[in-house]
Amino acid sequence: MSNNNIINYKGINIKADLYPIIKHIEDVDKYKDELGRLSSSWDMLALLGQLGDINIDIGKTKENFLNLTSTLLNHLSEQQVKRVAQEMKFKAQVAIDVLIRNLFERTADIGFLATDDDIRIFIQNYVSKYNDESLVLRQNIQKRFKEYVSKYSVYFDIVLLDTHGKIVVRLNDDIKVEKVDTSFVQKVLNSNDDYVETYKYHDFIPQYKKSLVYSYKVTKSNDSNSENLGVLALCFKFSDEMNGIFNNLIDEKNKECLVILDEDGYVIASSDKEHIGLDAKLPIILNENYKIISYAGRDYIAKTCETNGYQGFYGLKWYGHIMIPLEYAFLSDELNSIKVDNKIINAMMENEQHFSKELKEVFNKSRTIQDNLTRVIWNGNIVQSKLNSVNREFSKSLLNEIGITGNKANSSLENLNQTIISAILKDSEFLSSLAIDIMDRNLYERANDCRWWALNSYFRETFDNYSILHNKKSEITSILKYINELYTVYTNLIIFDKSGKIIAVSNEKEDHLVGKILTQEWVEKTLNLKDTSKYTVSKFEKTNLYNNESTYIYSSAIRSLKDEKQITGGIAVVFDSTPQFYSMLEETMPKDANGEKVPGVFAIFTDKNKQIISSTNDDLEVDSYLNIDDMFFTLKNAQNMSKIIEFNGSYYAVGAKCSTGYREYKSRVDDYKNDVICFVFVYIGSINCYTFLENTKSKFLSSVKTKFTPSSMELATFYLGKKFLAVNAKNVIESIGIEELQESIDMDKKNHFKGMVLYKDKLVSVLDIRDFVNEEITNEKLTNIILVEYDKDNIQHCVGIMVSSLETVCVVEEKTIQHIQNHFLGAGTLIESLVEIKELEDSKIAMMLDIKKLDTNLTKRV
Repeated sequence: MSNNNIINYKGINIKADLYPIIKHIEDVDKYKDELGRLSSSWDMLALLGQLGDINIDIGKTKENFLNLTSTLLNHLSEQQVKRVAQEMKFKAQVAIDVLIRNLFERTADIGFLATDDDIRIFIQNYVSKYNDESLVLRQNIQKRFKEYVSKYSVYFDIVLLDTHGKIVVRLNDDIKVEKVDTSFVQKVLNSNDDYVETYKYHDFIPQYKKSLVYSYKVTKSNDSNSENLGVLALCFKFSDEMNGIFNNLIDEKNKECLVILDEDGYVIASSDKEHIGLDAKLPIILNENYKIISYAGRDYIAKTCETNGYQGFYGLKWYGHIMIPLEYAFLSDELNSIKVDNKIINAMMENEQHFSKELKEVFNKSRTIQDNLTRVIWNGNIVQSKLNSVNREFSKSLLNEIGITGNKANSSLENLNQTIISAILKDSEFLSSLAIDIMDRNLYERANDCRWWALNSYFRETFDNYSILHNKKSEITSILKYINELYTVYTNLIIFDKSGKIIAVSNEKEDHLVGKILTQEWVEKTLNLKDTSKYTVSKFEKTNLYNNESTYIYSSAIRSLKDEKQITGGIAVVFDSTPQFYSMLEETMPKDANGEKVPGVFAIFTDKNKQIISSTNDDLEVDSYLNIDDMFFTLKNAQNMSKIIEFNGSYYAVGAKCSTGYREYKSRVDDYKNDVICFVFVYIGSINCYTFLENTKSKFLSSVKTKFTPSSMELATFYLGKKFLAVNAKNVIESIGIEELQESIDMDKKNHFKGMVLYKDKLVSVLDIRDFVNEEITNEKLTNIILVEYDKDNIQHCVGIMVSSLETVCVVEEKTIQHIQNHFLGAGTLIESLVEIKELEDSKIAMMLDIKKLDTNLTKRV
């Protein structure tokens, strides 16, 4: 990296492209302030070090930590920017895609409703509002419009016009407009498309500057050359819909604003109109990951996304767009951070998706610096324990403070780990919430469809004349096929009579079902529904109506035209659950910078009994069971949670949300209850990964806490695996790094002799005592060698012991040491006594090694 790409920002060397942003990144600012305080601490300790006898180059230690922190802050800044940019892109993408998915349903609605026989008959027989018969016809068609909107509550008005632009009838009579611009009518009548989608000012909805309307021509028949009778317009609750979408995506904490832009970049919907108002002109940012822009005198980070479309439908050329004020875009998640076990952190650090090679290298360097500092301080305390100088206690206190300062320098790294885990959990929860919302929205449409189609006048009239019903199979089949071509989420539409006998189907491949009797539980429930607002849904179970696979079947009752209370049959719609549910889950999965699915992430829909409804994980099949903590399956409607779990030999962050319904669907006014839970699993790492962080944070306590007296003894403590051990400090020479070991290549691997180290021009044997303290740990965890000395034939003899980590050098009273008899532990053990080590408010038992027994138990075996 050239110096031209580096800028010094308040004492930290940072990359030039981060300069406009770094001052807004809260975590970086926090760590930078900590660095400043620590830098002052190092300077103070260096000054005090001149008064003591500690022999530590504090300036070098300060430099090491300063370089490390600069590297960390650069990396942290890049990661924060990358994360925010990815989250912005995801939200902008989802905002436009969920909207387009909803609007796709609207194109089917207008295409079908415009062919409604009741509407065709009405417009052909309507004379004027001054004609009594016409008034009755008008009231009846308004009632039908009202029935429609009670099912499809996404519309606020339905308007029927004749070919000259005169409003013949509408749902909302309060709007006193009789004639509209004929250019609108001509555009619809002359269109060869299956629908006309317009977002503009419509003079028949004058209360709105702009509105979203779906229109289609009403013809005498479905024949392409049929005579035009008029135009039908469905008026969509656009603002209402956008509020629902925005509310599921917005994080109010960072003041972000989600908007929908038209093709020219003008805002047509905003999550916060007081923040970014309608008709504001904003830049369209498609080709950059993000862009810093100014709006109304404030700097924002912004991103725009175009829709991916849904089943070939792309709608009008609209965009999802998000803007976050720079000062709020990079807030710290510290308040949301959780304490996570080191094993989980270790697993995460082995996963480059969450923990890059660069960041892991920072941790490696940090551990090396910390290990070296720990060793220097430990050795310093060993030296002080053998001195009687007046500076002894002062030097020990100084060493202790140096250690504490070193720990503080490392704390930012540990906090960063917790922050990363918290972010992963937050993401999994957000994604599960999004997927279950899409599912509820989709199934809301299914409940609408079956109820509305059950009100088809041709079906009702035909069923009233039961004697000719079977002669009308081809006509009924034709209507069902036409509907199914518009609503492609169904594999079949089925009409059955009040005995459950199938009269007709839309799918010609399923024609063999005609004449069969349906005996499922949902059929009986359908034939007993109270009114036209009710519907029935099957259990999610295998059925011969769906190729013997599991699905939901939605159904509603067909009622007599003569007496609405009389049920004459029913209509069932077979939802194509396998691809549809999979698509819902897949759409919400995060993508990388190249638009590819992020590995290690999968999603599942289940019921409360753990049965899987859909899964993006091939190993978790539909109808199998998700065997994880029961806690997840006790969630109530709209409740969510996230947790790290062990699953199939790995750690996963799991976010879950229980369905809450959409509009009337699954609400308090709806009889249908079927709780579905969405799970999103994010792979953290393998349970059996190499332990990286074990015992990295030492306590640098000195014997200052306990006054040294003639009846006391100073002990050097350390860990060998999980065993807490101690030796008399006077027997310790010093500790050195394991990297200085020259391994013996000729010796048996089981031999306790492991090699030699060169110490003061002398070769010292290094021993492995794991077997003698009954500790099974891997070689990788042995990071230090302690050199100890003892009398051997009245000559001081030196030997090295491999250990895991260095702990404290502390003072204990000799009377507190409890000697253990040989017959209790056996003559082969190196443990001679037990002693309680008090550390602040805590205490633990250390096992003291008998150094002299090294001679009899180990060195003779070498």
